[in-house]
This record gives sequence, structure tokens and C-alpha cells, in this order.
Amino acid sequence: MQVPVGINADSGTIDGNLQILQSLLDRFQRAGFSAVEIPVHGVGCILGGKLLKPQTDRVKRILERYPFQYTVHGPDPVNLCDERSPEIHASALKASIDFAKAIGSSVVVYHGSFRMSEQRRGESEWADEIERLKRIGEYGEKQGVTVAVENIFRQGMERTYRIDPRHLAEVIGAVGNPKVGICFDFGHAYLSAREEGFSYLEALRAVLPYLVHVHIHDNLGIPNARESGGNGKKPLDAFVIGEGDLHLPPGWGMIPYGEVLPEVFPSYKGVWMMEIHPRLSDAYEEGIRWLNSMMGKNSSLINV
Repeated sequence: MQVPVGINADSGTIDGNLQILQSLLDRFQRAGFSAVEIPVHGVGCILGGKLLKPQTDRVKRILERYPFQYTVHGPDPVNLCDERSPEIHASALKASIDFAKAIGSSVVVYHGSFRMSEQRRGESEWADEIERLKRIGEYGEKQGVTVAVENIFRQGMERTYRIDPRHLAEVIGAVGNPKVGICFDFGHAYLSAREEGFSYLEALRAVLPYLVHVHIHDNLGIPNARESGGNGKKPLDAFVIGEGDLHLPPGWGMIPYGEVLPEVFPSYKGVWMMEIHPRLSDAYEEGIRWLNSMMGKNSSLINV
């Protein structure tokens, strides 16, 4: 059985233009990908926390023309801990689940919750988040969709349990619903490990019991400069310095994939989803060859 290798359709590149979506899908097919991650916000299917059915139907008709397996990336701004209008954010995440069901996807990536205020510090800081994720998990069960909460690196003054994957694993373990798991982003974790000083390998091992999805890309392990507010530079400039979340093709950076991928191969059964920056699209085929090579070297460990 062939292991599915995917690529993300960049939300900013699409920006609601379905003709651009089609051109991206054509490019992905020529490159040889077997799966694509669709950004529900990038294709313009959510407004005010509600799913736009006519637009969803248009997107679905386009996607049905291609042989890909699809996963979904939820809207980046969605934050279950939002203090102004949490109900809209929860509604938008549920709408993302509905979108996934509509296009035949079983996975929605949730970029994850954060707080800006100083409230709720202490052992119970994320107790309400766990309850919210439990409710999301119950909704996912009804729709047959799994929500994969993604780890992130430190950004500005945001406080979140997702910077250290070990803390993320503790929260997801407390949720206790198989429809709420973890999307392990290899690039984000590497930046966090370098900046926060934890073991990259230990962090990966902590998430394995809850791993339902992965994002694969590379970077040089140089955190964003603090004077930039944690948001980093424009990609054009960041590449020159080699700083931040570069989304390089795997193998271009410093992530020790040869060491960590054998930890994942025995148990992971999902899509190997690459997130390569759109300006590096000429390297898509190279990325596929790299991943196939890594799988070939570890073929005895791959569980398909």
C-alpha cells in the first residue's frame, strides 16, 4: 500500500480565488502528490463563524475532479480562548469540521488556542480549554471528523500550552477523546526546542500516543528576533537571515529528520503532509523524492 504524501494549498495564495485553487491542484498533480490540505478560510467558505454552503459546494465540485485524499486546515485566527467572542470562534471550528465532512476529509487541523491576558495562571489555567475541546470532540464524533491540535513556537506575548509539545500532550490526554488528537509540526517543534531548551526527541515521543496528523518542513532553528514582536520578517527577508518558520523543503534545513522519523514510522498511519513555502514550489518534486528516500531507508518500520 502506498503511503500518502501531501502538500498544503497555501491560504494566502488562494485568497478566495477558486481559479487559483484549480491551478494549484494541477501543479500538485503534476508533482506527484497523493494528498492535499485545503484551507477552509483560504477558499472562502466561512463567514462570521458560519459555513457558506454555496461556496462549499463550488469548492467540492472542483476537488472532486482530482484523485487526491484531502485534509483540512482550519482558520488560523480561530481561538477557543478568545475573550471577546468565543462563541464565534467555536462556531468557526465546528464549521471547519462541517466543511471537512462535506469534502470527504476525516481530519481538521486546529492551529490552537492562546491567551493574551494574565488571567488563569496556575495549574488550572487550561481547564476551560480542556472542556471546550471535549465539546469539539463530541461534535467531531457526530461528523466523523478528527480535530488535530497543532503545536506552535513562541509568538509575541501570546500564552499557550502548544509551545512545548509535552504540554500539548498533557492537555490532549486530559481531553480523552480519540476525535481530538495532535498535529505534530516538525518545523515548529524544532524552533521551540531551540528557543525553550527542551529535548526535541523527548517532545516528539510525548505526542506519539495522540498523533493523528503531521506537518513536514524544515528551518535552520533560528528563532524570530524579539524586536520583531515574534511575527518574523517577510519571507523574502527571512530567507536571507535564515530566521524563523521558513517552511523549507525537508532536508534543506537543520531538523534531524534521520533521527526523529524512525520514532514516528512504526505507529503513524496518516498523511505525510508537507508544508513548503509557495515561493519554493519548484522544489515539490525534490521534497517527494526526499520523503520517499526516508521511507525507503525505514521501510521495515512503516505501518500501512
